[in-house]
Amino acid sequence: MLFGSREIAWVGKRTMAGTDKEEVKRPISQKALAEYLKLSPSTVSLVMNDAPRAKLIPEVTRKRILDAAAKFDYRPDFYARYLYSKRSFTVAVVLAGIREPYAAAILAGIDRKLVREKYLYFTANHYEQEDLIREYPRRLLERAVEGFLLINTTLSADTGRPTVMIGSAPKVEGVPRFALNNDRGGALAIEYLASLGHKHIAVIKGHPWRSAAEQRFAGTLKAAKAHGITLDERLVKELHSGNTPREMTMPEEGYKCGMDLLAAKVPFTALIAFNDVTAIGAMRAFRQAGLRVPEDVSVVGFDDIESAGYLTPSLTTLRQPLEQMGELAAEHLIGIINDGQQPLSEVLVDPTLIERESAIALRTAVKKTAKKR
Repeated sequence: MLFGSREIAWVGKRTMAGTDKEEVKRPISQKALAEYLKLSPSTVSLVMNDAPRAKLIPEVTRKRILDAAAKFDYRPDFYARYLYSKRSFTVAVVLAGIREPYAAAILAGIDRKLVREKYLYFTANHYEQEDLIREYPRRLLERAVEGFLLINTTLSADTGRPTVMIGSAPKVEGVPRFALNNDRGGALAIEYLASLGHKHIAVIKGHPWRSAAEQRFAGTLKAAKAHGITLDERLVKELHSGNTPREMTMPEEGYKCGMDLLAAKVPFTALIAFNDVTAIGAMRAFRQAGLRVPEDVSVVGFDDIESAGYLTPSLTTLRQPLEQMGELAAEHLIGIINDGQQPLSEVLVDPTLIERESAIALRTAVKKTAKKR
């Protein structure tokens, strides 16, 4: 049967309360569009769903299909397509909060990879609320997601779909995790300061509830021993704000730890801080006490926040490759979904040392101090 364009595009005139109303569009079916174009429905489906096999269809044919679809306002029905193919090309990203810089950087890497692979994604912020963490998987599965990416989040039950973790949340058996190599990060800080001649080194550890804090300090201790450096326990301070990950580290904590280090009356020439925010607070305490950074105390932070390079002095720090972690995790999830790849156990990504002005060689510092006097 021939299918006229008027039949495709319009329902026809409708009368309401005896008054003629403007003609109303009716959605066109895939079969009708195929008949109009004198093509098979499968050819139309391949092009409209941007399937890999669509590349085998001549460009002129693909253009005809897309032009006709635009003309008649044809859109593939999502749920009909899902029921037929069992593919939604959609995943879920579950995280504590999208505004937190750490998560936002990881999400940027995830976004880059998913956009490249033409996947859509939902983001679900749980703000550490246990009821939301339990409820989100079910609600997201109702929206036909094919997999989950969890940023610093541990689910209480199996999602029933491929799942990849990102960040420092505790490892779950059978679930791949992409995380920073915190042990190596702690070691890099010591190795760098040792190469500058520092032996009396203070440390501000992270919060006791952070697994990353213990991992990083363990790496610090091992590297110190390997370089013949003894960390005086009086020069090891610990952050204590709050009791949960909901509370972010503030510069005030670093300031307080810096003052506590000075109050210990134990000489030190360098400081390793748990993160850049802590380092900024400690540097303020040192300046207030009449010490100069880096001439009197070299400082190494961790994270490489946006302002680190614009401080005075600019902050030497260890950069977390957060975007890379996000991109690698998204790539692995897509590989599991599309190609049935065997899930990995764990991938640890090393931080990168960013050398700036806040740390200098010990001999240089001594000479600067002597000259000043």
